[in-house]
Amino acid sequence: MAYDAIIIGAGLSGLASALLLARNGRKVLVVEKHRAPAPVLSGFERGGLYFDSGFHYAGGLGDNGPLHHLLNYLGLGDKLEFFPYAEDGFDSLRLTASDSEFALPVGFANIRSYLLEKFPDAALEINLYLDEVASTWRNSPYLDLTADFSDFNLSSVHECSVRQRLEVFTPWPQLQSLLSMHCLLYGVPPESAPFSLNAQVAGSYYDSVHGIVGGGRSLVQGLLSEAEKLGVEIQCNADVEGILVEKGVTSGVRLRTGTEIAAPIVIATLNPALLPELLPHTSMRPAYLKRLKRLQQTCSAYIVYGRNPEPLEFLRGRNLFVQPKDGGVVEIDAPLEQRGFYLAGADQGGKNAPTGLIGIVPAQFSEVECFNLIGKQRSPEYCDWKQMMTEWLTKSFRQSCPELSQFEVLELATPLTLRDYSSAPSGAIYGVARNIGQYNPLSVTRQPGLFLAGQGVAVCGLMGAIVSSYLACGSILGHDFLRGELKKWS
Repeated sequence: MAYDAIIIGAGLSGLASALLLARNGRKVLVVEKHRAPAPVLSGFERGGLYFDSGFHYAGGLGDNGPLHHLLNYLGLGDKLEFFPYAEDGFDSLRLTASDSEFALPVGFANIRSYLLEKFPDAALEINLYLDEVASTWRNSPYLDLTADFSDFNLSSVHECSVRQRLEVFTPWPQLQSLLSMHCLLYGVPPESAPFSLNAQVAGSYYDSVHGIVGGGRSLVQGLLSEAEKLGVEIQCNADVEGILVEKGVTSGVRLRTGTEIAAPIVIATLNPALLPELLPHTSMRPAYLKRLKRLQQTCSAYIVYGRNPEPLEFLRGRNLFVQPKDGGVVEIDAPLEQRGFYLAGADQGGKNAPTGLIGIVPAQFSEVECFNLIGKQRSPEYCDWKQMMTEWLTKSFRQSCPELSQFEVLELATPLTLRDYSSAPSGAIYGVARNIGQYNPLSVTRQPGLFLAGQGVAVCGLMGAIVSSYLACGSILGHDFLRGELKKWS
């Protein structure tokens, strides 16, 4: 079978890339090493409850929101059902030291009014900050279709950090916490994260907040349905051993079974730090390959999946960020007992409040690398430690949230789980970090015919993964053409 393009990885960015190319006449093959497509995005069931493991909520889906036209062009507009998050407080911050709580309403205007009411003395700083976020969060070639492509600055290497930008709010430490809490959702410490990263992630939620009925599982079903309609082929249990290069040009992939599949275009959606192992050492400059290998990754996490006997009304259409300190810029690499965490209800979008709970606590791989592992076989010491950690997290959640007094853990994912299940180096929960001073790879590589998509190319989350697919496929189909097609859907 002759293919025009092969895509490595059947996750969100891989499937979206396949749809974009197939919609424009390309014969596409997607190869996935797991036994089913999109294993992380599809979620799982425990104790009769469905849990999302790769998607929770999305910004930019409000009226004329940029994510709408991206999804519509993919053919997903009529396959997904969206529901809005609570207008009076989609994301709340609980500061346990002072027993205080703040709730961000939906929409820039509403957030502005709320913050000015809570922190009137910071009016000038709040207005300037929100104006900057509003003008920054859509700064992507496929989120703003009106600007000239050449005007976009894709590099955030030399800008100020989140911590530096929030120094103006030092007299209002609780406000600092509220404006920095979303760093938990991209896994980079505020002193290392560029301001634009925080603006892109938080700003999309400030604009509008929605969930998908059925969560990531519904999203995957929609993607696979459209892939079948467009004739996209998907091979699972197909682990890529190498990317083939002939006479300096990409020519296909070789699977670990020894099978070689030819195609003049390959889009790799894996973590870019893993790319050098798939390429002939002579295909790219050693300095470029070394830079890919040394890319810094985001933090890892402990992810708690649990059940509560009573409906979690406080998480219906809402998320809760919890911080032990009474203000100050949120720290994701603090000692365990001083770390904040994020709580979300599982399987949202129904008529009733959720009873399932997902909790994410930042972690470092160094906290688990001491355990003796043989492949994915866990040692007895690790199992004992995991049980101890489960009990500690349960106690911590209950102490911070009286609403969870009867909550029980059904499953705990650790940095080892994330490393082995998603192939992310050091169990990085959001893949390659976007750090100040780090030059992350673009969608176009130095190897002709090889392109990149995924969180390492754009920001994390649903929007970032999809934008990365448009960046990769726009480099193949032509950005002017693809943006012109999108304008018909906007």
